[in-house]
Amino acid sequence: MGLQRVQDAARCAVACERATGVPAELTIAQWALESGWGHHQPDNNCFGIKAYAGCYGVQLLETTEVINGATQTVNREFATFPTLAACFEKHAQLISQASPYRNVWKEYEMTKDLHALVVGVAPIYATGSNYAETLLAIIAMPEVTSALANARGEAS
Repeated sequence: MGLQRVQDAARCAVACERATGVPAELTIAQWALESGWGHHQPDNNCFGIKAYAGCYGVQLLETTEVINGATQTVNREFATFPTLAACFEKHAQLISQASPYRNVWKEYEMTKDLHALVVGVAPIYATGSNYAETLLAIIAMPEVTSALANARGEAS
């Protein structure tokens, strides 16, 4: 897992939470799952964010996706970022502003129900059928809750 990587990610997640309202719990869980706990962050893309107009750079990477119920390995264009913090900022922007998440985000803003947000984001963000359950399990891990508590204390 790498405790230092988790602590670094927690600081980025908490900073984005303060700037956008996107819960650091969701952000760090997605970071952990998408980057293999920080082991796979090509060109600072720790969330598997696809290339988009105006992105810092583009890289072609092999990825595994579930398409029509079948797991397939495909090549896709992914964004690059100048820093890890910039990737966290883009992730928070996507969750809080991008049209695919609009309804889920509006509901979260009214209820502050983290579980519902995770369950709502999961099928939009990923193709895996157990993505939400995996995120919720990561959120509950003592290492994650401790890192977030420490990051929140540092940022006070």
